[in-house]
Amino acid sequence: MADNKHQPRKRRVCLFGLSADPPTGHGGHLGIVTHLASMEMFDQVRVMPVYSHMFASKRGKQAPFQSRIEMCQLLFKDIPNVIVSEAERICFEKVSDGLEDTQIESIRVGTADLLTMLINDEPNVEFTLALGADTFIDLVNGKWRRSEDVLKLVDYRIVVFRRLSEEGSSSSSEEIKQQDAVKACIAKLQLRVDSTKTSTAITVTQIPSATKREIGVSVSSSAARNTTDETVLREILSADVLDYVKERKMYAFSDLL
Repeated sequence: MADNKHQPRKRRVCLFGLSADPPTGHGGHLGIVTHLASMEMFDQVRVMPVYSHMFASKRGKQAPFQSRIEMCQLLFKDIPNVIVSEAERICFEKVSDGLEDTQIESIRVGTADLLTMLINDEPNVEFTLALGADTFIDLVNGKWRRSEDVLKLVDYRIVVFRRLSEEGSSSSSEEIKQQDAVKACIAKLQLRVDSTKTSTAITVTQIPSATKREIGVSVSSSAARNTTDETVLREILSADVLDYVKERKMYAFSDLL
């Protein structure tokens, strides 16, 4: 009988998908990825900007994919064991290979397709999804394309991150409601599959608030896209990403041409 005791363990890779339009600083994407990279459970955190949006109505409205890749590379360059991946582009191009342009326009490449490609390409890697609380709730409640396949492909390995309230403030009713909804979703999964598996595979973690009280602005990509106020933007974006946006006249700066 083969001795499995000394088989090398699989590499543990955390997958963090984002639009990165643009990627935000310490109160947003940078804070999330820094936190994920600090968790001893992963050998690598892989940042994966969206290539083609699942909803046709939103396609073509994002900044070019290469620009979003380059902004992510600037933002995450100093965090050990973090890489920026073009896996979504590669997956889309594999699925669309040989199709006519009119057919390509209707292609919907989702997380299940991406995970299938990654698992086939890297059989010695154990993948975990990093999801915000609301996104996790939507996944468990079947609002994703092929939701059940996504859960099974990662063997229910998910890091769910929730926002902490600002220092000195109590949790809002919305935060408490969200926390209860996350717990309910985990309980729902435990009824559907081995409760031992889901209780050990799903990790709920907390990261700092994404609201900058002193400027009254949420640290979000949409807020960054809609202003040229550099006092605000310096709170939302890293210096490198802000310089990139300004030099290329992106977002609200395009109106200054």
